[in-house]
Amino acid sequence: MPGAYLNSAAEGLPLDSAGAAYERYLDAKSRGSSGRAVFDEIEDDARLAFAGLLAVPPADIAFVASTSRGFDAVVKSIEWMPGDSIVVPLTEFPTALFAARLLETRGIVVRSVGLSADGTLDEDAVIAAIDDTTRLVVASVVSFRTGQRLHTHALVARAHELGALVFLDAVQALGSVAFEVGDADFVCAASFKWLLGLHGAAGLYVNPRTLSNTRPPYVGYRSVVDLFPPPPASEEPYPDARRYEEGLPDYGALAVLHASLQQLAGLRDEIVHHNREVTARLRDGLLELGAAVLAPDAPRGSIVAFETPKHAEIARTLSDAGTTVWARDGRVRLSPHAYTTEDDVATALRQLEQIGLA
Repeated sequence: MPGAYLNSAAEGLPLDSAGAAYERYLDAKSRGSSGRAVFDEIEDDARLAFAGLLAVPPADIAFVASTSRGFDAVVKSIEWMPGDSIVVPLTEFPTALFAARLLETRGIVVRSVGLSADGTLDEDAVIAAIDDTTRLVVASVVSFRTGQRLHTHALVARAHELGALVFLDAVQALGSVAFEVGDADFVCAASFKWLLGLHGAAGLYVNPRTLSNTRPPYVGYRSVVDLFPPPPASEEPYPDARRYEEGLPDYGALAVLHASLQQLAGLRDEIVHHNREVTARLRDGLLELGAAVLAPDAPRGSIVAFETPKHAEIARTLSDAGTTVWARDGRVRLSPHAYTTEDDVATALRQLEQIGLA
């Protein structure tokens, strides 16, 4: 029986353009420092393409190594004081929860917004947790845990009304669902999942309005206007998102990111529609099988997850049958993407029925 790949929320599969793009980087690298002009072209192309994906100016994009690195830089760019608060839903990736716990040791109040019995996050509850002590609100556009999608406009508006900043983790959204930056202060997403790129590159959007309210925690080689300012001048950070960059980026990953975004550009609407359809079929099929689907009625991205004590057994049995899913923490997660076919969905549901979910 053929299997199916349903783990794009962990690792996207590279496109056929990836090889030539990486070879371009390797060719330039083989020429040593003489290849740096090509590196600059690769970076400029990738920045322009990522900015186009978000419909923002290229100067509003910094490249960092990962979504977690972008989040860490944002958290540390805020001048926290004891009694300040941070709002973090419990559906966030552990990195955000870990950072919140570290802040808590410094006297920062952590407001962890819980979930309903079926795993749904109430966005109104997140909004209600924001007050005039809140410095930062963290929210995933699509939850890695449940697949629930938030429409964050009201959340961002309320946070700004009370003087708080908003960090949107878009790593499970960009490339999979339609997304608009809106008035968010920070948006970050790595390229190796739904954007079908490699590890080592993530785009960090920084709202220009936010620059005056934050201070990056480092001054790096790539974050300043002039690396060798003439005396008595001191280092001057870039007046835009690039002040969040540190050292040289992963040019190979940026080359593949640019190629992927170029190849996908004309297919975005089609991919969004396709992903919506196959994800709905997976959700409906799992419910018919009696699975305890998380956030079953909530808007979602291209992720469906269900709770089961048999998660390890299910993943192992599916793997033996050629189907790849994610299974940890008492959950099985299925995440289709553009390359997922109707037959893939039918195959996975048939295999799950044979395994039994009870």
